[in-house]
Amino acid sequence: MAKRARIIVVGCSLFGCAVAQALSAAGHDVIVVDMQEDALDGLGPDFDGETLTGDGKSALVLEECGVRRATHLVAATGDDASNLLIAELASEIFGVPHVLPLVDDDALADILDDMGIAPICPHRICEDEFFRLTGLTRKEADL
Repeated sequence: MAKRARIIVVGCSLFGCAVAQALSAAGHDVIVVDMQEDALDGLGPDFDGETLTGDGKSALVLEECGVRRATHLVAATGDDASNLLIAELASEIFGVPHVLPLVDDDALADILDDMGIAPICPHRICEDEFFRLTGLTRKEADL
């Protein structure tokens, strides 16, 4: 089966590992970057992608990952500011078409939205899913 996308995942957080494993299992070309080599062990033995120990905030490290050929980049470190920086580098400097930073801070999520970068904001996703599952409605101001 041909690989469908080239995806860089920066950060082996729980989310980063889960996304990388799922994308690899789906047949995509995945490379995962983390500063701590032992964090990469979280990918498990079934991970069929590449790994690189390094700082994903570094343009040189992103270049080493083949960022110019990447179709997607997921910034999934445990630090919102780092994810914002990585997203900006990937989107603005390297022109990665699909950049998805993980952020918990609503203000940073709004900044990314304004930049045309779609943030992954777990509490927003969970809140949306809560209202979908319960059928309850939000206040008008929240819509």
